[in-house]
Amino acid sequence: MEESLLSRTPPRGAVTFLNVARTYIPNTKVECHYTLPPGIVANASDWIGIFKTEASSVRDYHTFVWCVIPEGAAEGSAIHSSVQFQASYLPKPGAQFYQFRYVNHKGRVCGQSSSFQFREPRPMDELVMLEESENGSDILLVVPKATVLQNQLEESQQERNDLMRLKLQLEGEVAELKSRVQELETVLQVTKEEQTKLMEKYKGLARAHGELKEERDVLSKQQGDHVARILELEDDIHAISEKVLEKEVELDRVKDTVKALTQEQEKLLGQLKEEQADKEQSQADLQASQVECCRLSTDLQKAKSHQDQQASELQRLQEEVTRTQNLLDEAQQHIAELEPLKEQLRGSQELAVSSQQKAALLGEELASTASARDRTMAELHRSRLELAEANNRLMELSLQWREDKGSWSKERTGLLQNVEAEKDKILKLSAEVLRLEKAVQEERTQRQGLKADLAQEKDSSLVQLSESKRELTELRSALRVFQKEKEQLQEEKQELLEYMRKLEARLEKVADEKWSEDAATEDEEATLGYTTAVLSDSEDEYPEDMRLPAHGLCERGGPGCNPSGPRDTPAHVVISQPSPIAPHTTRLHDDSSSDSEAEDEKAVLMAAVQSGGEEASLLLPELGSAFYDVARVPFRRESCIPGFSLRLGSKKRQD
Repeated sequence: MEESLLSRTPPRGAVTFLNVARTYIPNTKVECHYTLPPGIVANASDWIGIFKTEASSVRDYHTFVWCVIPEGAAEGSAIHSSVQFQASYLPKPGAQFYQFRYVNHKGRVCGQSSSFQFREPRPMDELVMLEESENGSDILLVVPKATVLQNQLEESQQERNDLMRLKLQLEGEVAELKSRVQELETVLQVTKEEQTKLMEKYKGLARAHGELKEERDVLSKQQGDHVARILELEDDIHAISEKVLEKEVELDRVKDTVKALTQEQEKLLGQLKEEQADKEQSQADLQASQVECCRLSTDLQKAKSHQDQQASELQRLQEEVTRTQNLLDEAQQHIAELEPLKEQLRGSQELAVSSQQKAALLGEELASTASARDRTMAELHRSRLELAEANNRLMELSLQWREDKGSWSKERTGLLQNVEAEKDKILKLSAEVLRLEKAVQEERTQRQGLKADLAQEKDSSLVQLSESKRELTELRSALRVFQKEKEQLQEEKQELLEYMRKLEARLEKVADEKWSEDAATEDEEATLGYTTAVLSDSEDEYPEDMRLPAHGLCERGGPGCNPSGPRDTPAHVVISQPSPIAPHTTRLHDDSSSDSEAEDEKAVLMAAVQSGGEEASLLLPELGSAFYDVARVPFRRESCIPGFSLRLGSKKRQD
């Protein structure tokens, strides 16, 4: 431990010592209460020592004890604690002043108390004056301090018991409120879990609804695409149908033309056969015509072979052939006109060839158009099937979506209602929890206040209890002192009684001798003269000391009563004192009856000592000055106690 100089003035935030008495009784343990401020952290190596007030180093302690670290001390708050100094280690009684000093583990003084002393208790310290107003008159009562402290201790104990009962009641209420809050928290947790499940279910339904909505949008888009494609295909089909109709009309027209040409050709062939029979006569003239006719027949056969391909041109050729046949008929009729008919037939054959070519081209185009139409019709049919399937799927999805939407709307409505109900419940529970938390906070505040009050009352009760114990210890010490004094007085009383008995025996003996010597006048006068001289000298020096106490031998009517002149003596000695100082010592009450005579005799002796020491020395020659000093001390002690009144009355004794 490092040695350090002590500061006379403690710093701010130092340790505070509570209820330090001005004096302590030696040979009794001393309890020291102190408070640690928030800035000082308690350590197991801290100690409290008893120092002399002029001590300048922590090594100059008389005794010390280690500090106790209280359990459950809150950080940042003041800590109350106490230590006890055993009686065997305390200083001896005297006029020296001491202090409690708190020294931390670093050897630094963190606080010091006010000064105090160790000395024996005095009787005056054990009495307390109380003022009471009763019936309009002020009465000053002098009562023992132990009685007052005992009453205060009982009141503090009763108040502490009431506070403990109130604390237990409040703790029960707080426990009930805690259980209620715990139940509400459990219900709130279950409700939150249910709400979480409902929210998860709601989110799942929302996701499913979103997926259905996306699928519906995709299907709607596909349906729009299909409808647009179908419209395009229908437009294409309509255009192709128009083209096909046009081609069919044109083909029918070509077929009709070819048929007409074929009929005309047949007619022409028939006419040619008839003309050949008619031309046999004019074969020579008509060789050129026959050659031409053969060529035309060849051309007609070629045209017939190509009739399927050039149907449209055949009609024209048939017309030409018909015209040619007509021309041939006319030629048969008019042989002279055969040449122009041949030329016309040649032109008709050329037209038939070109018509056949056109018919072939139209047939190919018609075939390609038919195949395109077939493909378009197949694609249209497939598109219609896909459209019908898509419509069916869309209708199914729409129906399912409507059903899901209805069920989802119902579930959503139910969930919203449940959520609203749960929200209301949660709001109510939150309000209830807030109210309960507020109530619990108020209860905690009240409990903290009650705890603080209880701790303060406990500290004050402990301090009062320690003070009461100290006062009780002082009272016991004073009682022991009084018992010792009483024993001494009893011994002195016994000695005085024995001496008084001896003195009475001697006085009786002297009186008998004096009455027997009345006959001897001379001796009596000499004896009386000597006695008068001695008494006059003593009366001149101590005129008041010659008065005998009221309880003298003359009152007892003893034979030794001197019939000399009257003397004024104190007749009554009355000592009024307060109630017994130590109510705990019942032995004084037991001995009160037996000590009354001793007290009267003691009062007589005290009066004798008060009046003067010479008379006491005459009455008690064997005790002398020792008895005078012993008797003086208790009389002075009793005369210093407030409440004592010595009333002396005088009564003239007559012989």
